[in-house]
Amino acid sequence: MFEEQTYEALMERMLDRLPDDIDKRENSVIWNALAPAAAELAQSYIWLDQVFELVFADTAQGEFLDRRAAEVGIERKPATKAVWSAVIQPDNINIPAGSRFFIEDVYFQYSKDGTLECETPGKAGNVQLTDQPLLSLDTIPGLESIKMKELVIPGQEEEDDASLYDRYLIRARREAVSANRAHYKKWAEEVPGVGRAKVFPLWNGEGTVKIVITDGNLDVASDLLVKRVQEYIDPVPGEGEGQAPIGSKATVESAKWLDIDIEVAVELQMDWTLEGAQKEIEEKVKTLLKSIAFEKSTIRMSALNDILYHSESVSDYADVLLNGESKNLVLQDIEIPRLRQVKVIEQTG
Repeated sequence: MFEEQTYEALMERMLDRLPDDIDKRENSVIWNALAPAAAELAQSYIWLDQVFELVFADTAQGEFLDRRAAEVGIERKPATKAVWSAVIQPDNINIPAGSRFFIEDVYFQYSKDGTLECETPGKAGNVQLTDQPLLSLDTIPGLESIKMKELVIPGQEEEDDASLYDRYLIRARREAVSANRAHYKKWAEEVPGVGRAKVFPLWNGEGTVKIVITDGNLDVASDLLVKRVQEYIDPVPGEGEGQAPIGSKATVESAKWLDIDIEVAVELQMDWTLEGAQKEIEEKVKTLLKSIAFEKSTIRMSALNDILYHSESVSDYADVLLNGESKNLVLQDIEIPRLRQVKVIEQTG
């Protein structure tokens, strides 16, 4: 907005205001007197331009986007903690809630529901720890061993600006009030560990609502996460004990996997192997499927062709099959695509 307010432009305008019988040449007394003021004014215009960028939500960043979002009742999601299930020996031992354990410099606390919650928010607790033993920081009589079983709720980093802005737009353009569809979606995604949610009104008759969720990694949600969302929204169906109003019966479910198989015949670039090409294509397809999860309903052949066209390992390709067919694949509303395999064969002839 203020790109034209440069130091040179300001100096020219200031000097033009002076009578012509005054020496206005560079390094004259009046020129040297005005130059510092022009420099400071030019810097002020630069700062003012930056302030305008921070005022509007589409260009605001950090705490300034937080303040815009707060105007419509939206807060940035804080980092959440990973939750693991555990295998305990003997299995009937009583471990006090809050007991602390550690493994590989990551610390966990035992919860009353029998899970282990990472003390460090974010993805620190998402590392591969399955079947690894933990060391106790407290004296627990009778405890023989405790091992990690599986990650049931992945930890998430603090919400980034892009995600916060998307939620701000949804809230600003379609108000989530009075238990409308947007309100149920907002409630579900408020629960720590939830990634995205879909809402299906009247799915089983009058007054019923189904909420289907993913976890923070946009994967299938665990039973524990489903239970937490159910308890938050509608712990006693129809009674109004949670966020849902009296008479509304909400049912929370996890999304379902849909396995994806891709087959393609390729002509390799020099110095590439089929194994290397397969690995490169797999990584790009996984990124594509993650972007589609609960956002789009179709996996398009054009997107796969684009991946193959821009792959460094591929010189040419043909016969692309998606789950055995050469056409777009339509997902059901509750399905998340998951790559099972990429079969890469070398073109002949």
